[in-house]
Amino acid sequence: MKKLLIVNNNMKIGGVQKSLYNLLWSIDTVNEYDVTLLLFSKAGAYTDSLPESIRIKECKGLFRLLGRSQSEHKSNLKDYLIRAILATATRIFGRASVLRFLLLFEPMLDEEYDCAISFLHNGSEKSFYGGTQDYVLSRVKAEKKVAFIHGDYVKCGACCSSNNRMLGKFDAIAACSDGCRRVLTEVLPELENKFITVRNFNRYDEIKNLSAEESVIYDSSFVNIIMVARLSNTKGIDRAVKALAFCVKKGIRAKLHIVGGGSLKEQLETLAKNEGVGEYVLFYGEQNNPYRYMKNADMLLIASYHEAAPMVIDEAFCLALPVLSTKTTSTDEMILEPEIGWVCGNLQDALNNELFDAVSDREKLIFMKKKLSEKCADNTKAISQFKELINN
Repeated sequence: MKKLLIVNNNMKIGGVQKSLYNLLWSIDTVNEYDVTLLLFSKAGAYTDSLPESIRIKECKGLFRLLGRSQSEHKSNLKDYLIRAILATATRIFGRASVLRFLLLFEPMLDEEYDCAISFLHNGSEKSFYGGTQDYVLSRVKAEKKVAFIHGDYVKCGACCSSNNRMLGKFDAIAACSDGCRRVLTEVLPELENKFITVRNFNRYDEIKNLSAEESVIYDSSFVNIIMVARLSNTKGIDRAVKALAFCVKKGIRAKLHIVGGGSLKEQLETLAKNEGVGEYVLFYGEQNNPYRYMKNADMLLIASYHEAAPMVIDEAFCLALPVLSTKTTSTDEMILEPEIGWVCGNLQDALNNELFDAVSDREKLIFMKKKLSEKCADNTKAISQFKELINN
């Protein structure tokens, strides 16, 4: 049984943490790995529901400050002030210099591992974020060291000289999709032999069970479109509202249901009213169980300007929910290849026209849902990729 160490900042609700949570549950069923999870801060909802076999360690040095946001340190004035100083120093001198200083206060781990994994990729050079790569390279003894990249390396702002040099020190680099791996290859061709794709894991049985808990029943006289996304500029929700208005003005009875929180809610509500679809755009805020909203919808809409490999696509597949997405890094392999929906150009006009085509033919949506219900979403490919990463 191989000894694995996985290092992450925390286990709060978030895309990277959710991916890690799903991975830990999935490889627990394989029973081939002895896993220790080291967190900068033992914080987050996922911490209390991990498999019992996972041992959890927590940083005691200054790296613990990377596990919580500035506001979460308000109860500890000393840590609050130290973190504020470090964040300011990062903006001035860069993260690499600040983390080299923090490493002076972190002891080496006593145990030695077969493989040590940095699960969180570094952000931009001026942000006090990340650090798991620095920790794994400098404070862990392991035969093999691996870095995970969970986004489009260029568009997420991670591509910079200090991050590039650090990646070159790892034995292997795992991207969450073939598209994200291609981006890495384009900017770091000299590291191509280190790149491997490891798809995100999902707890499909849990998703199905949660979707059945108080499932939302929609008015069937409308085509019910759902979005599950933060209310942020990159998610293109303003474009989705405009696309809905385009369809409504052409006589389509459709509603847009938006699950997710964020600062743009008021702005988006105003946009919906100005576009004449205020009554057809519904906001539900952030939900612990978005799957009960997804289960009976007619289709999932993704209108993002850029995405890496959204886990919501696989979740929709699991719930037999067709997907329409603007073209981003991984849409071809996640939507077109498994034939679970449609991809349009990443422009407003393309989104308008493709959404209209999808919602104007209710029978096409019903046929697609039936077709997806006959397919099986599972982690077979992801587990195979993970095993290749660890064992080869």
